[in-house]
Amino acid sequence: MRVFVGEFLCGGGMTSTPEDKIPSSLLSEGFAMWRALVTDFADWAEVVTPIDPRLNLSVDRMRDSVCCVPLRSGENVREQWLAIAKTCDIALVVAPEIDDELGQMVQAFREAGLDVLSADQATLRMASDKWLSAKWLVENDIPTPLAWSSESRLAANGIRPSDFGTIGLNAKRWVRKPRDGCGSDSVLVFHDLQVACSTMASGDLVQVWIEGRPASVLVVGGTTKGDADQVICPAVWQHCRLDEDDSDSANRSDVWKACYTGGSGPIESELQSRVVSLAEQVTRALPEPLRGFLGIDVVLGDRIEDDCVIEINPRLTTSYIGIRQMTDKNLTSIWNPESSCERWIAGGQLRVGPRQIRWTSEGGVQVEPPADGES
Repeated sequence: MRVFVGEFLCGGGMTSTPEDKIPSSLLSEGFAMWRALVTDFADWAEVVTPIDPRLNLSVDRMRDSVCCVPLRSGENVREQWLAIAKTCDIALVVAPEIDDELGQMVQAFREAGLDVLSADQATLRMASDKWLSAKWLVENDIPTPLAWSSESRLAANGIRPSDFGTIGLNAKRWVRKPRDGCGSDSVLVFHDLQVACSTMASGDLVQVWIEGRPASVLVVGGTTKGDADQVICPAVWQHCRLDEDDSDSANRSDVWKACYTGGSGPIESELQSRVVSLAEQVTRALPEPLRGFLGIDVVLGDRIEDDCVIEINPRLTTSYIGIRQMTDKNLTSIWNPESSCERWIAGGQLRVGPRQIRWTSEGGVQVEPPADGES
């Protein structure tokens, strides 16, 4: 079986950008995800993957079952990916939602008759736009923070909470972020709702900052031929830092920049069920059974009533590089037609070991030794 793995940064998505202009942190994060995916798929399949020939991706240390295809500069990246993917049985695309890059890539693959490991188009559209996600969550009675967008054209003090979410009525901070943003890019935290809303651009969203512990969970769907196989991975903590915003657009001491610094997990067993409950509410409401990866960001409050879904990511997330270290199961084998995954799919959740895994936003992974008495 041949599998196409296309990761945007490593796979030539920024060939038009000078190499020294590509943020090293983004490249490190992309490389970590790309390497993990290629390694896992190569355990049971031939892997074909496009690469940006300018980057040092250490392809000389890849397995023999991995074929790296350098992209030609000056030619359309999407067309080159399509040509490569047409030689494969299934395809996985990792690309940002910015400017609908992910949605358009997946649509092009499907129109070409390729079997893409991705959510359906309706879910892709909803999850790629944080405003549409917020409305979808409310429509499906899934707890989510109050949210505003320039599209709603409503003054902050005139919004009826029941129309736009119910969590955070007494908030003291608010988040402004791009509707199609990726990670913590351009996420600002305000102490004044009116200021946050008045500074929104047409592509922005303002959302209540929920006090609590941010976590995330990755869902893997192997749906094929009408059979719905789904695995909810162990929930993990998200580590974020607030830095004073030094951009010219803010120029205020009470505006902060949110920075994702990495994650750790698995989270404590007594809290796992709370995250899983939110994830199951999301997956049950999807228009079609999941085939591919879906990342769900949540916040756990002091009370279970304050738990809520913040965002839905219709793709692989950075947490994969840590989650794959928490279990002895190869998550990609859910798509291996020669492998029977019933045993570890049973119940829809994975067992994890006693070790704590930590990772950075740049892709570094640290495995901590188990506590005394554990193995």
